[in-house]
Amino acid sequence: MDLVKRAFGYIHIILGLAVAVQFLASEIYDGDAVGQVWDILNYFMAIGVIAALVFSYLRSREADRSDMSEWIASSVMLIASAALFLLYFEQWFAWTVFKDAGDELGDSRSLVWIMIDVMFPIVNIIVGSYLLRSVGSTSD
Repeated sequence: MDLVKRAFGYIHIILGLAVAVQFLASEIYDGDAVGQVWDILNYFMAIGVIAALVFSYLRSREADRSDMSEWIASSVMLIASAALFLLYFEQWFAWTVFKDAGDELGDSRSLVWIMIDVMFPIVNIIVGSYLLRSVGSTSD
């Protein structure tokens, strides 16, 4: 299990950084290329969102209720991961599956995507660093 946690820890951190860089850099380069990069990155983001929810759930199950700070941290991580999961998949399915051919993103959908693109690096870097810390603490 330590190998899985270590691998997913690095994957979460890399995904979080990739989304943060793409979010910031998307204003700099060509509009067609931005869409293509997001289309590819969205599949990796879907994996990251699901994995973050799973690892957050596992952490909340393992949290010792006698250690209140760990219980609060695990609960906040689970709630943030669940919110990101719901927002991401609602937006992604609305855009990819139910989109009309001529539809462009409305203002409210664009704002939700911005919120997702900001939340994603935060949640995934926190989940990744937790996974790496938990591997480090069990190997001592």
